[in-house]
Amino acid sequence: MKTILTGVAGLALAAGVSGASLSPPTTYRGMCDASAATSLSADLFVVANDEDNILRVYHRQAGGMPAFSFDMNSFLRIGKKNPEADIEASAMIGDRIYWITSHGRNAKGKDAPNRERFFATRFFVTNNTVSLTPIGRPYTLLLDDFFREPRLSRFHLILASMLAPKEHGALNIEGLTSTPEGHLLIGFRNPIPQGKALLVPLLNPAELIQGKSAKFGDPLLLDLGGYGIRSMGGEQNNYLIIAGSYNSDGESRAYT
Repeated sequence: MKTILTGVAGLALAAGVSGASLSPPTTYRGMCDASAATSLSADLFVVANDEDNILRVYHRQAGGMPAFSFDMNSFLRIGKKNPEADIEASAMIGDRIYWITSHGRNAKGKDAPNRERFFATRFFVTNNTVSLTPIGRPYTLLLDDFFREPRLSRFHLILASMLAPKEHGALNIEGLTSTPEGHLLIGFRNPIPQGKALLVPLLNPAELIQGKSAKFGDPLLLDLGGYGIRSMGGEQNNYLIIAGSYNSDGESRAYT
């Protein structure tokens, strides 16, 4: 089971801040491969697992088993063949949490349409009880939008999408964070063009879940030492990025 280090001390450690005072780690049980997490209150947060399609809510201080669980299979319209959506990242704008899947093929390089999802939820916390409401409908055409966008043509994403996600130059999304303008930044673990991490601004997330096509800003390339983006989050104009290799070799690095 994974142990998640939360709180300011954990971020300080990840960012390389010396002298950070760390509390003992808290263990959260009932899942492995935590892939995205967003705070719901001072003591509650929701976590996605890239091995199933269940969103789990935990008590930050108590740890242990999930306090609440929400099965997203029906809402995501997951097919029976290869039913893993591969949820990889989340970001909050207002009272909505947006979630994104890897949009890559499976580990064997076979087409995996269940992994092509962008969706939104709203959580309500009342007297420490959590309820979930899906918003709109899952968007399944983000890859097509990437392929049609002229500003992304130099990254050859059509070819990248045909490779297994951990092959050199493949397509694999693992990062998502919001901006002060109400946009989202989509972070790619792979490809890593010219040795730079690729971020694509998504300007209209609310319209996607209503079925409208994506609008993108100018792509961004960051020098993360040849690594892609494994996770990212931020507040206002400050961002913490966890970078790693496209194929799980080497160590992770933290950047601000």
